[in-house]
Amino acid sequence: MATEPSLRSVRRCWCGNAALVPFGADYGECRSCGTLVLQRELPADAASVTDDEQDFYGKQYWLQHQNKDFGYPDIFTRVRSDLAERNLHWLKALLKFRLPPAEVLELGCAHGSFVALMRQAGFHAAGTEMSPWVVDFARKTFAIPVYAGPVESLDLPAASLDCIALMDVLEHLPEPAATMRRCLELLKPDGLLLIQTPCFIEGRSHETLVASNSPFLEQLKTDEHLFLFSQRSVADFFRRLGAEHIRFEAAIFSQYDMFFVASRNPLVENAAKDIDSALTATPNGRIALALLDLEAQLLGRIGKQGKRIEELEHLVWLTEQNRDAWKQQAEQLQQAMTELQARWWYRIAKRLKAR
Repeated sequence: MATEPSLRSVRRCWCGNAALVPFGADYGECRSCGTLVLQRELPADAASVTDDEQDFYGKQYWLQHQNKDFGYPDIFTRVRSDLAERNLHWLKALLKFRLPPAEVLELGCAHGSFVALMRQAGFHAAGTEMSPWVVDFARKTFAIPVYAGPVESLDLPAASLDCIALMDVLEHLPEPAATMRRCLELLKPDGLLLIQTPCFIEGRSHETLVASNSPFLEQLKTDEHLFLFSQRSVADFFRRLGAEHIRFEAAIFSQYDMFFVASRNPLVENAAKDIDSALTATPNGRIALALLDLEAQLLGRIGKQGKRIEELEHLVWLTEQNRDAWKQQAEQLQQAMTELQARWWYRIAKRLKAR
């Protein structure tokens, strides 16, 4: 009979709970809020970059670590692929709740393509990064403003931003509550957070994930992913910070991610006509709108193809079912014919014998 894993206390959960249930070798599960917490001891300054050649999030994080250790495309490939693969999806979600021109800051903007696309759409957008090398790379590649350093160190006015975006950043933060509290201070009262982060599905043990070869196992990155939230825990996390209005949107990589908007005030969706009007107000915005239209057409075609595939699969299923029925009917007919022939020969034999 399976036994309940024993509790342990090394690194506390963001919610304050120290009694965590072991989840694999390196994480603890907080059953109080539903968060996975890395239990490995990392240096206090692990998230900072003072030596771009040696520090974890320095230059080599972008040039070697992601490709060598996880097989992800390198930064030079992603400069091109991210625009179509994910940036348009994020822009569509942003436009749903905020129109240009609005002030947007993306934390951890990497090569800067999303910042560039937002500026193309008419937003006053800038990014931040920890590595001076990648800051310079983003500035040169997309001609965008990028700040160096953590958001806590930036000299920005309070209540000056309409949106702060964090794409695959929340899970890296050593003190997520402190960082998000600072973000909320920088947002206007009706400002919003746009966040993509791994999604831990509560109730699934580490053993179950291993047995099913779950894609989520890829997110157990013990050098960098410190907190892995569930939908319940992330809603509770922001609720405690005063951003109680949460809207979960479709995630690009839904097999292991979640994507949501958080705000202190109720979220109001923009009408499609208002989005079109905002984008057609500038020449560059029209180009962004054309890109979104192309994506919608492509997704529409994929959806139709998917529906057609489902219809064909159903026809195949019906054919299989009918084939089984026809086979059964044929067997019944063959049996009836055999019985009829037997009766016929019996009658003939009986008549011949009577003679």
